[in-house]
Amino acid sequence: MPSRTRSRFSSQRARLMANRSLITLVVYAFALAVGFLAVGFAMVADYAAEWNIDFFEEHTAWALLLPPIVFPLSVWLINRLFWGAGGGGIPQVIKVIRHPKPRLTDRLLGWRAFLGKLILTPLVLASGAAMGREGPTVQIGAAMMGFAHRFPGVARLFDSRSLIIAGGAAGVAAAFNTPLGGLMFAFEELSHKKAMRRTSSLLMAIVLAGLVTLVLQGNYSYFGYSNATIDWSEEWVTILSLGIFAGLIGGLYGRLMIMVVSPKGRIGGLRARHPYWFAAGCGVIVSAMAWVFGAEVLGAGYTETKMALQDEQALSPMYWLVKFTSTLVSFASGAPGGVFSPTLSIGAGFGHFYANLIDHEAAPLMLLAMVGVLSAVTHCPITAFVIVLEMVDNHELVMPLIFVSAVATQVSKRLLPSSIYQLLANHIKVSFAPVPETPAEPTSTADGNKPAGTNQAAGS
Repeated sequence: MPSRTRSRFSSQRARLMANRSLITLVVYAFALAVGFLAVGFAMVADYAAEWNIDFFEEHTAWALLLPPIVFPLSVWLINRLFWGAGGGGIPQVIKVIRHPKPRLTDRLLGWRAFLGKLILTPLVLASGAAMGREGPTVQIGAAMMGFAHRFPGVARLFDSRSLIIAGGAAGVAAAFNTPLGGLMFAFEELSHKKAMRRTSSLLMAIVLAGLVTLVLQGNYSYFGYSNATIDWSEEWVTILSLGIFAGLIGGLYGRLMIMVVSPKGRIGGLRARHPYWFAAGCGVIVSAMAWVFGAEVLGAGYTETKMALQDEQALSPMYWLVKFTSTLVSFASGAPGGVFSPTLSIGAGFGHFYANLIDHEAAPLMLLAMVGVLSAVTHCPITAFVIVLEMVDNHELVMPLIFVSAVATQVSKRLLPSSIYQLLANHIKVSFAPVPETPAEPTSTADGNKPAGTNQAAGS
């Protein structure tokens, strides 16, 4: 090769490498933005949930009026303005990952869904919904990284599917301060056999989002630090039985969630035909439960779970069943809010109940049940194990946690054929029909959302 040709080739290669490095830095900048946004969103959402608890204690009668008003109002706003913002957000992300078409991406991860999640999730949590912010954070992160794909240089180097997977996983890493959990969530739940291009760069983007949380909020564990332990050799029967029960609870929980969104069932059909009245009815049920059982009905259960793990406050015997029901009802309303964090609270509540039943120390069984129920719902045993392990920074329970997550997942498969998020994604139906000239009653979808002139996606 002549020296002039070789020099030109080297120059072109250098420019190409420089452009790739610059584009990768742009992607990293978006990942950092996801981290900052997730931290800010968490602060607002947590403040909203805490405000509701205080408001309930000081003005119970007024607080009980909030869910029947806010639930249908949020559904109406989603249908009319914030298309794609209903439910939790993870199924919407999975739906787009399966079919990364521009129109579908714009509907489920566009600016309307993005702003809707940011605005309406704190509003719904302030009303007392038994839901969390983690699922919405996944959708927000995926939408943010999806926006990055609109840059021509980024689009040449990264495909939209891989960016969305990285954004959703970055949301998990930042929401829980669990970088490893975010990585596992990307591979085990979001990608779901879909290959990621330029994996090393995108994995670094996920870690960067988690590091933002670490820098801004310190090296904290989501549920504090726990030194709980259990003798694996002597208490294997307890561990095995807890895994079986957690699998049954998680499987039933997921099965009921599918039931309330499926338009073919009685409940799902009623939800599809009368979305606003149905959402109001769900709000009435949540308020009635709060009136009977107290503040433990409201919110995702983060505070109660953390205090119980630290032995600062005991959970009531039926806490897990109350949270199970209130979360299911809140989810059924179609209002924005996720079930990831409440699922952990349900597991913690059952572990506490089981410990009292067999006269055992509560903390280790709470942690095991948290992993078990989360594994049963998501069918992602490794993700559940890693996330809970990072949440409490306890390495004494590694083997029992792995065992319970595996057992619970296998038991759950007898009731729930796949991850609840994958199944909910199957129920998302999006129509791109043109807006009719004469206003007409739009066709309902599995999520009960009926936007003006075009059908809204289902999901949680």
